[in-house]
Amino acid sequence: MNRAEKKELNSCNKKDLIKLINDPKYTQNKANQFPAIVGYLARHGLPGGVTKEELMDLIYTARNELLAQAAQKHADSKEPFAYDDLGNPSKASDARVKDFIKNPVNAIIREMEAFHNRKEDFSAIEDPDEVQYYKNLKTNADILSIQLKTFTKDKVKYEDKPELVDILSRLSKKMPENDADLDASLKRINSGFFGTLFRRPSKEFAAFQESFNNFRDANKLISGNVKDLEAKTTAYLTHVIPNFKYSKDMPKEQWLAQLPKGKRARAEFCMNVLDSIEENKKMKPFMDNVEKAVNGKPIDKSVDQPAVNKEVAPQKDFQQELQNQIEEPEIKNEELEAAEEQPQIDNPDLKAN
Repeated sequence: MNRAEKKELNSCNKKDLIKLINDPKYTQNKANQFPAIVGYLARHGLPGGVTKEELMDLIYTARNELLAQAAQKHADSKEPFAYDDLGNPSKASDARVKDFIKNPVNAIIREMEAFHNRKEDFSAIEDPDEVQYYKNLKTNADILSIQLKTFTKDKVKYEDKPELVDILSRLSKKMPENDADLDASLKRINSGFFGTLFRRPSKEFAAFQESFNNFRDANKLISGNVKDLEAKTTAYLTHVIPNFKYSKDMPKEQWLAQLPKGKRARAEFCMNVLDSIEENKKMKPFMDNVEKAVNGKPIDKSVDQPAVNKEVAPQKDFQQELQNQIEEPEIKNEELEAAEEQPQIDNPDLKAN
């Protein structure tokens, strides 16, 4: 095992966790996806490694990604299917994932204990560094299981604010590959070290930054305030782009091209924030249904029904009524009497199945 491989295997952060969960080799092979998640989480706080983000944050990020993937399949599907169908190939793997969605912290405690206690045969592994790494991982899993038993109260701040986790996860996926995390992205859009020291941001951008930092700090009571974040983000974009109005097909590239470099980076970040909020709003009903189904609760069946254009529908109904009145033939009394005398024919093909 070379130095680069050791560094990668000893690192633990949200961005790489999200990338792992969305890797096609796992999304297309669900049997290996959850074990890979558990193995990655076992790296958290590994001695000699580099760890970012709290373990609880990573656990709920992983849970969110599994819900988001299942929800996306329902949103893309032309035909409705069971919301508790998570695509796992066996009952055992399906049960593990559903337990994780129901109670993520307790599920990971059990997974870490099982990982630590599992008997391993290292005879087929030739690289001693690989054997040592795996042994270290098993020991660390035992430590994490003990730690999590004392941190269970912290889960409340994530369970009560699912939008916080989902929006930040979606935003992380939109950041450039060179940005290690959202903190690195914020530093970049502030023009780096010297820009942070000497550039005085506009009051609109300062308000956005304050709202964003409050939003993502799960330890604050005011965190997860989507409305405030959306309003402050829109206010800054309107400040730098006077004719800005958010929409799915907004001329993003055209607007950004007209801005100087510094403002362009900040405006692009803010547009990504609004995109993430909009994606969350669109997918939330599907994600809620997946979570309800997994927990054995009734789902909202209207989620799978196509939306009705409330402005057009009444007009169509009115036009149809007029057409029926125009086309309806006048029926004479003789025809009505003849129709009443005709016997009713019972057609079995017309009966309800």
